[in-house]
Amino acid sequence: MTLASPELPYGLRDVKVSPLSSTGVIGTAVDLPVAQTLSFSEAEEFEELRGDDRVVAIRGMGPKVEWDLEAGGISLEAWKVMTGGTFTDTGATPNQTKTLLKKVTDARPYFQIEGQSINDVDGDTHVLIYKCKITDNLEGEFSDGQFFVTKCSGEGIGNTSDQLYLITWNETTDAISNGTNELQMVLIYLATGGTFTLTYSGQTTGTIAYNATAATVELALEALSNIAVGDVDVTGATGGPFYVEFQGALAETNVAEMTITDSTTGAGHQASVTTLRAGAAA
Repeated sequence: MTLASPELPYGLRDVKVSPLSSTGVIGTAVDLPVAQTLSFSEAEEFEELRGDDRVVAIRGMGPKVEWDLEAGGISLEAWKVMTGGTFTDTGATPNQTKTLLKKVTDARPYFQIEGQSINDVDGDTHVLIYKCKITDNLEGEFSDGQFFVTKCSGEGIGNTSDQLYLITWNETTDAISNGTNELQMVLIYLATGGTFTLTYSGQTTGTIAYNATAATVELALEALSNIAVGDVDVTGATGGPFYVEFQGALAETNVAEMTITDSTTGAGHQASVTTLRAGAAA
């Protein structure tokens, strides 16, 4: 059945959290089991300019997402993603032990949240909050006659591509994946002129300027016969480094590492491709 507005999401089927590195690299998703609540709201603070006994202008300071999570029990793997610390898993059944050690010097990390709700008629609705941090308490309570419930809340501030949140309706239910998309870094270092090309599985892009934007690199890759539009997401600053995430038809696949032909100029200039995270199916 064709999607019709409004969709009617019901309940909460799944929540996963994914670690983010300091450069915005997304790690392997971790399930938040027995998820009970994922609430979120778009918020923004505004400044008013007054003059002549009236409001002359209103200017926002930038949107953010305020979110809350509740889940039954304690998942140390998920707590590690959300609060930092050192997670260890030692031994084997029947003597396996898992621990999470949090030190006062461990800063709370950034992470990504994805939640799934099943629609009333068919399909599902996903919400993805791109760059989150717990800014309030991470808590639970051991109480007689009660199950432990993990509770936390925080803010999402948007990633390096200015993506704050994404809501997706699927006509056919699509579970949140535990797989990993491959991530490769294209480094252009100390270049002051010239061009470069990228080759993926035998197909080579047109020339790309040394000071290209991430959008330009993405378009060059999507022009190849073996990379369709939507199969790569390129982020990074103008002139690089560029982070190429393989998605779409290439999602969760250990793809071939690209090669680079360097025709840039500049004293000590370098160009390279490095696989930061190998793709893997769930």
